Amino acid sequence: MLLLATIAAVFGYVVLVEKLRFRRRNSLSQKYPYQDRQSFARMTLEDAFEIQLSLAELEFPIIFSTSVFFALFKTYGIPSISKLLVATGELADPASSSKRAADTGVLITEIVLNKPRSDRNLDAIARMNWLHDRYRKAGKIKDEDMLYTLSLFVLEPVRWTERFEWRALSDVERCALAVYWKSLGEVMDIPYEVLPSAESGWQDGLHWLEELEAWSKQYGNENTVPDEHNRTLALATLRIGLTNVPRILHSVGMKFVAALLDQRLQQAMMLEEPTWVIQTALDMVVILRKFLIRHIFLPRPESLRSHWFTSDVNALGRYHFMQYIGHPWYIKPTLTRRWNFNSWVLWLTGGFVPSKYLTEYRPNGYQISELGPVSLEGKGIDEMQSDKQRIGTMLQGCPFSHLQGKTNAPSKSSSPVVSRNMTQRRDVLECDP
Repeated sequence: MLLLATIAAVFGYVVLVEKLRFRRRNSLSQKYPYQDRQSFARMTLEDAFEIQLSLAELEFPIIFSTSVFFALFKTYGIPSISKLLVATGELADPASSSKRAADTGVLITEIVLNKPRSDRNLDAIARMNWLHDRYRKAGKIKDEDMLYTLSLFVLEPVRWTERFEWRALSDVERCALAVYWKSLGEVMDIPYEVLPSAESGWQDGLHWLEELEAWSKQYGNENTVPDEHNRTLALATLRIGLTNVPRILHSVGMKFVAALLDQRLQQAMMLEEPTWVIQTALDMVVILRKFLIRHIFLPRPESLRSHWFTSDVNALGRYHFMQYIGHPWYIKPTLTRRWNFNSWVLWLTGGFVPSKYLTEYRPNGYQISELGPVSLEGKGIDEMQSDKQRIGTMLQGCPFSHLQGKTNAPSKSSSPVVSRNMTQRRDVLECDP
């Protein structure tokens, strides 16, 4: 009897997992009015944000956050990008690379995980624009490199989910990513004129994504080439990522990271090619993880939603970040944060645990206007306020409605690159089929 009861319980649990595992994906058709490809053109920015937020915080939080990190890391295989970053000294210099990497992560997270047109979303976009503007005005950042970087931020989560997760993204989910990132690219003045349908307009987000992917692959193949600057930047970034890994495991960690990259990128960064043992071990871990999540683990409940930053300011008018890989930048050293299981492991292995005494990592939190190089903290506020108004007027409506491409959005008069970036602008306030 006990054996039969055990078998019944196991069978019942597997059936329950099977029933619940696809619930979030299947519920999209009930929650949102996007039943077929034709309806995708009506997807609103708000709906796209909600779908993306669920993917990033509930459905695939680990893979999504990791894929965004590697999207940025992948750009370091382009010499025109790595040379500029090495020249600034911010990412290649150990003294400042940790903060610069943390600030980049905080800014991207503030942009992507805050509701469109919210103050924090607009502040973060405006800050990102202001930090880039001086290099774009000087011609040090190419429009093509900006577009390639944007393409990786939207494409890598799609690719990583398909490669490492228990299921691939659905058409609705991929369309949502495209709607959100296409709109973000517009307010960052990234031109799409190199894409085939830039003049005539795209049918929907998937159409834009397909053209972007084809262009991105070609650009990456032509420009991801070996360069010493690539290697310098890659090693500096990997050192940050391995900060809390025991030093004795750094060599193995480097090899596993290399195994995550395609051969072209390995060669461009002059990284040691992983052995078949490392590659096989990684593949086996991925297969096992997929199986366990798909058939054994229940879906992540709302109570375990991944949170990346505090929703409200503290007494000093600052926000706290809630996740970190290297040094605990902007982490509030609460009792539970300092004395949980992970903190004990970090302490025992020589890692960094949040502390009020580690003032160099700003345990009091951050303000968006201070993110970036130390020399630029608190600067550019007036320009950011002006840019916020422009961004707010552009983030409206449905990016792929049939009116898309017939009107132009307000220009950013402070930036000379805008005159080249007005193709496919919109100020559509209604979402028409």
